[in-house]
Amino acid sequence: MIDDVRSYSGFDALWQRFLPETPFGRAAKERAVPITEEPALEAAWDRTDAVLGLLEELDADRVRLDRIAHHLRRLPRFPEEPRDTFDEVELFQLKKFLFNHGSLLSLLPDSLKEFFCLREIPGGLGELLGTGRQGDESFHVADAYDPELAVVRQALRDNEAAARALRDRSDHALRERWGFAFEGRAFLLVPRDRLGDPSSAAALLDLEPWDAAQLCVRPRTGAEALRLAEEKTALLSRERGLEARVLSAISAPLREALPAFLEQARAVEAFDLALAGARLAREARLTRPVLVEGEIRIERGRHLPTETLCESLGTPYTPLDATFGAGPTVLFGSNMGGKTVVLKTLAFLQLAAQSGLFVPAALFATRVFRNFHYVGEGRSREEGRGLSGFGFEIRQFNEAHADFGGATLALFDEFARTTSSGEAEALLSAILEDLAARRGAVALFSTHFRGVRRLPGVRYLRMGGLDRTRLDLAAPEGEELSDRIRHIDRQMRFCLEPDAPRERRSDAVTVARLLGLPPALARRAEEFIHEED
Repeated sequence: MIDDVRSYSGFDALWQRFLPETPFGRAAKERAVPITEEPALEAAWDRTDAVLGLLEELDADRVRLDRIAHHLRRLPRFPEEPRDTFDEVELFQLKKFLFNHGSLLSLLPDSLKEFFCLREIPGGLGELLGTGRQGDESFHVADAYDPELAVVRQALRDNEAAARALRDRSDHALRERWGFAFEGRAFLLVPRDRLGDPSSAAALLDLEPWDAAQLCVRPRTGAEALRLAEEKTALLSRERGLEARVLSAISAPLREALPAFLEQARAVEAFDLALAGARLAREARLTRPVLVEGEIRIERGRHLPTETLCESLGTPYTPLDATFGAGPTVLFGSNMGGKTVVLKTLAFLQLAAQSGLFVPAALFATRVFRNFHYVGEGRSREEGRGLSGFGFEIRQFNEAHADFGGATLALFDEFARTTSSGEAEALLSAILEDLAARRGAVALFSTHFRGVRRLPGVRYLRMGGLDRTRLDLAAPEGEELSDRIRHIDRQMRFCLEPDAPRERRSDAVTVARLLGLPPALARRAEEFIHEED
């Protein structure tokens, strides 16, 4: 399953650094699945190449590059389905897209606009949506859209002025008589003795008892205030009707232009993804993959999470050089020899390539896979409760086996390690024989089991292991585990070599000694090994 391969390979360490700016690009990243059509992959890489040229050109013009990023970030989503009438928010979104899209186009060279099919949206919509001296990224139904609307809004302003003057006169009278005013508030609490005879206040106030000491007073609504309120209600209703008429009229050309908006949103998405990919390629020193019919070739392939870990530990990191043909490959080697990193590197590079990204390698010549499988530790067992570790691996294998007839990349990390060595070797041999007859799949197996059968159509490799010509068994400087790991890594050869059928070589006891196993125990273990020989 692709999620297992992503998790196993640590691919998210690269994917999280792939940062589109637009909502369209971010949505495309969220729904991303491996691209399984060669033309689509080549097109994605072509787009990244095209934008890499732009970035090189803009190395001397960072302000322009920042403006491009700014307008990409400002591009909003907009309604994708036609409406009889777009509301003000939707028209604002369309206008904001139109402005930032146009600004983006003004910053890009003609050749790149042509490459990405980035074009002006026709119809004079910017002028239409800017009627009434509106800002570039704002929209409202301005008076200038309809003379009748302007008249109604002026009447509303006059109505509000009259109502405000009426309230001011009332407040003035209250201050003169009792020393307080509502100033727009709905009610006040005043001492009972402040009003004197309540009946004398009835012309100006509505009174309600509040408690023994206070009265709740509200302004009395007179005939003129009622008339102004009714007038305002009628004017607001008229205003809404006129605004709806304006919105309907504006919506017609925008509805007609919606296909052009959607086309340009797709073009912007493609450019945004290519820009994010090109930036990542420069930042992480990535190169364009190559699609081939034959063997997968890796030159100086880097598994970025391991490279980062080595940097933090102060240990050397060795990029991978490898060739993998169709069918299965078995990889032998001791613990800490780098077998797992080989599998992870291939998965990492393949996922990057089929996500449309460039890859961390001097050369990655590969093909397109439709299915991805990982069999080993790390996958959640929630769906397989009650299964042993071996049982869960068999369940994983069954899922993978169903896809072995097609273009499949399968990774087996220490498969069947929890069962007996004889049974594990027999099971591995049967699987290898089956895979050797299915040339559509590429499968890598890391294992400690040396008794795996040597079969035609299967390639057998081993890790270089400890360099015995310069092996230093002395205790490293310091007693921390990190010191010992650095000491081991400096003596390891992280390279792939052909494995001779009868050759028996293991670094496990030496690695254990380098990790602190008492020398006497290490010597005794070596004696037992020689006795078996």
